[in-house]
Amino acid sequence: MVDDSAHGTKAVAKGSPTFTDGGAYSMAAAAAPRFTVPVDSENKSKVLKVWSFSRPHHLSFHLSWMSFMIAFFATFAAPPMLPVIRDNLDLTKPDIGGASIAAVTGAVFSRILLGAVCDSYGPRYGHGVLQLLCSAATFAMASITNAAGFIICRMVIGFSLATFVPCQFWCSVMFNAKIVGTANAVAAGWGNMGAGLTHLIMPYIYSGMASHQPDFIAWRCAYFVPGFAQIIIGLMVLLFGQDLPDGNYGALRKAGKKDKAKTHMELLAAVKNYRTWLLVLNYGYSFGVELTVDNNISPYLYDQFGIDLHTAGVLGAVFGLSNLFARALGGLLSDHAARRFGMRGRLWALWTVQSLGGVCSILMFYTSHSLGATMAVVAFWSIFIPMACGSTYGIAPFITRRGLGVATGLIGAGGNTGSAITQALFFTGTSMTTVEGFKWMGVMMLAVTATLVLMHFPMWGGMLTRGNPNITEEEYYSRDYTVAEKEQGLHRAILNWANESRSNRGFKEQLAKLSADLTAAAPTTAAAV
Repeated sequence: MVDDSAHGTKAVAKGSPTFTDGGAYSMAAAAAPRFTVPVDSENKSKVLKVWSFSRPHHLSFHLSWMSFMIAFFATFAAPPMLPVIRDNLDLTKPDIGGASIAAVTGAVFSRILLGAVCDSYGPRYGHGVLQLLCSAATFAMASITNAAGFIICRMVIGFSLATFVPCQFWCSVMFNAKIVGTANAVAAGWGNMGAGLTHLIMPYIYSGMASHQPDFIAWRCAYFVPGFAQIIIGLMVLLFGQDLPDGNYGALRKAGKKDKAKTHMELLAAVKNYRTWLLVLNYGYSFGVELTVDNNISPYLYDQFGIDLHTAGVLGAVFGLSNLFARALGGLLSDHAARRFGMRGRLWALWTVQSLGGVCSILMFYTSHSLGATMAVVAFWSIFIPMACGSTYGIAPFITRRGLGVATGLIGAGGNTGSAITQALFFTGTSMTTVEGFKWMGVMMLAVTATLVLMHFPMWGGMLTRGNPNITEEEYYSRDYTVAEKEQGLHRAILNWANESRSNRGFKEQLAKLSADLTAAAPTTAAAV
């Protein structure tokens, strides 16, 4: 319920009667619900309607994925044009590998920072300000003349990939616990699709420029397209977005409806939880692999099979374009598994699809003699890897409530860190071919994914262990607050979330608890009768 002192009424959710300050029932107020979708106790949407642009839930959803997609568009504009850029700037393989590492390494630090920004200032500023700042480096690509300039610009443009953090944070605060995995996966998947679109359309943008300019000018002019796209989306997010279902951070704090963030406590809540670090590690070999493939797939196809630049770009786009549905499938799989098996189902879903992605990576080595066989593997690979990314963020929102932004940022940074390490180990030096790099990357994926068996939630269990039904979700999430803060009642901010997250107990556990509660209540009811 939100006070509207200017009108002397209280605005309520759909279906609730409304009374004026004098006690008279207001039919007009009752006929004007705050939200156009069903909401839970935190005013989060219980449904995801991808065709809707209604405020605040779905407009925020669409602004979020569009911003993330444009960040991919700008960051990976170089690989589809790399043969041309390579010749123009006289780049060596170490130069190209260094630029690829730089493009994803910059976002490691910005993602961690963006987590704190989301907790303190809201997801709008995380998206909008970062896009506007990074657009300067995108435009600067038009003026570089050597490898150093190329590497520096790619690194700064790569900062924009940190928009993933406000993307996932925004969906987590706008959508209910039962569908948050799906919402996160669809938003991030459509954002990741920007890499595929870049491979698909950037060669045509370059060709259009090259029909009027020399090659060494055409690829530079092509960079103006993603640069202007970043400016437009940055302004749209700041002007039309809304941080939370009930309003923006600043207005809510001014009205006394939101506590001021204690950044050090949010940071502590995330970093002291070992589950955060397990997902950091595993996201490094799902999203990290995706970034690595985005950097290498088109040049690999061009060099390995002798096809032309446009064909290599179109075939390389397959890997990124599958995010249109594949990452969403991972989120759907996670939510569906949770409805039946709880958190244990979410963990098994992630382990399965990520392991299959590792197998596909290894198979790239054994199909390098055939373009057809390679593309068949790429087709499956492009489904399992985004599904693993989507499944990861079906788990991430439940690790900590207080440190949600920081945890989201750390896990997202893990993806970029994994890509940087993998790129340095397997795709930068001259001692290993690209296809050998794919094989060993797959082996690394299988090894890292095995660590998921170590993740255990006390009330929900883990892959191989059951949870303790006597431990409540309220107890788990309240651990992030000190005794003094609990005495002040600050922990009450997470109680609604704790109640909504009870769905992670799974159908059987929830049914058993309901049966026990009814049995315990039966004698009391009988006595009352």
